[in-house]
Amino acid sequence: MLYVSSTLMWKYPVEAAILIARQYGFSGMEVWAEHVWFHQSNPYEIREAAKRSGLKLTLHAASWDLNLCSLNQGIRRQSVQEVKHSLELACEIGATSVTVHPGRVTLSPKSRSWYEPILVDSLNELAREASRLGRVLSIEHIEPLPKEMVVTPEDLNRLRASLHCPTTATFDIAHVPLNSSLPQFYRELEDIDKIHVSDATATKLHVPLGTGEIDLPAIWPLLWEKQCPIVVEGWDDSRDLSLLKQNLLFLQQKDCVSF
Repeated sequence: MLYVSSTLMWKYPVEAAILIARQYGFSGMEVWAEHVWFHQSNPYEIREAAKRSGLKLTLHAASWDLNLCSLNQGIRRQSVQEVKHSLELACEIGATSVTVHPGRVTLSPKSRSWYEPILVDSLNELAREASRLGRVLSIEHIEPLPKEMVVTPEDLNRLRASLHCPTTATFDIAHVPLNSSLPQFYRELEDIDKIHVSDATATKLHVPLGTGEIDLPAIWPLLWEKQCPIVVEGWDDSRDLSLLKQNLLFLQQKDCVSF
């Protein structure tokens, strides 16, 4: 099940991006909430475009400029509200699985113990809301930056085990350090329901597949063992979709798409 991130067609409204995705041979799309709101798209039109084209949808919740365990209580509460807004959007467009980014520390990583219960509280609130709406909250691990809190399989498995409502995990190959074993990370992460794929270099994440330094041959065959969406990620604001087309060249070589 090969999906594409709507952000690889950022210049186009999501309802138009869906038609482009179908043209290029994808079976689904991960819609980013910010993409919908930036173009002020009508969720009903997105749902209808997906139905007409036969594309399945997942949703990536709002994450830019947000922090679910911010030291600033106002920012923290608004971050939770934006993700709740994303869950409502998922209902409107017909997306069941909703990926969410966990929070990060505001100050020194040494103060992590203060933030952990705050993050659990925020995610418990969101997991309850997702359950009420019939959505699945899928928590994503993040690249290992100093202030990030959920960067290893153990981090995410432990966080999810502490929550009161069921959740799943989003596995992102570009968030795994280049010097780590991708297959080991993949096998240790529990309850994966969605996989994000892109390439990366030592200085930049989410570059087109085959243009970075990730050991793609080591992980690519394993990804297809699970019956879950594999989402090609990136951000492309060009009208000619140059980065999307670079990804397509790689996928054609792997016989993943044809157009």
